[in-house]
Amino acid sequence: MRPYIPSLQSLLAFEAASRHLSFTRAAQELELTQTAISHQIKTLEERLEIKLFVRRRNVLTLTPAAREYLDSVHEAINLLSIATAHARKKKPSTVLTVTCLPTYAVKCLIPALPEFQRAHPEITVHVATSSTFNEFDRNSYDVAIRYGSGRWASARSDRLHGEEFFPVCSPGVLEEAGKFGSVAQGLARMRQIRTYFYSMYQDDWPAWLEAAVREPVEFASESVFHLQLTSLAAAVDGVGIAIGRTPLVDGDLASGKLVAPFDVRVPSSSAYFVSSPNDKARTKKVELFREWALARLGENRDQDNGVTRRHATAPSVPEPC
Repeated sequence: MRPYIPSLQSLLAFEAASRHLSFTRAAQELELTQTAISHQIKTLEERLEIKLFVRRRNVLTLTPAAREYLDSVHEAINLLSIATAHARKKKPSTVLTVTCLPTYAVKCLIPALPEFQRAHPEITVHVATSSTFNEFDRNSYDVAIRYGSGRWASARSDRLHGEEFFPVCSPGVLEEAGKFGSVAQGLARMRQIRTYFYSMYQDDWPAWLEAAVREPVEFASESVFHLQLTSLAAAVDGVGIAIGRTPLVDGDLASGKLVAPFDVRVPSSSAYFVSSPNDKARTKKVELFREWALARLGENRDQDNGVTRRHATAPSVPEPC
């Protein structure tokens, strides 16, 4: 028996409603009625035999099953969109598809990308982001900026940048904390920002605390966010203190939006790489992007900001977001 595959209209309705947490805004985006969106969601729930949304006091939330399903739906829609764009392009060889983690895309790749586009206007760059590692196991991209060991089968991978992780917060949060005599005393006056990616990932707070603090730590309170990107945004906006990673926080540290209150930085066992499937690694457009990325984003561009650092060693888990 052929497996059940939901209609594209149902998946688009689900993805839009999940992103907006509103049937009304999803309907506006898709140019449908709210009733049509409700019908598509109801049909999808019936066929999947699970509940996707819960409404409490006029607030729409995703069920745990829906959050898990959403990652795959988002990736499927993204892949279909890219494939369609390739099919419609008269000169597909001029389209370069780059996929990477959302936080790296926003903090590192996109700010630098205009430089590459000015140098190579003949290349149309498609940037795709994914919060899961499954996307990087498919050959639906020309270049991936990946995080890990660099040892991936059937791919050429060149090291871009190493990484250290350490706490960061806004200058206002540090000022509110006042003077303190130890790391533990300082953290006790701050709200801890945690990053959880479902059950498969937890942030590097435990590893940093183990490396940097020799006494129990009790934070003033805690806030939890889904992605590293949203955790760093919360830190910039003064919610509390989060774990930052180089090069993801370099720009905010340089601009003064974030500060690093403590001098301990823990080197990660993983790094960022520019990677391509072997069958695409020697194409001209990929070679041009690789050369640019290594020169523009690579560790040769590191600059010492004059801060005295004390390094410690601790394991790090791969960054999924």
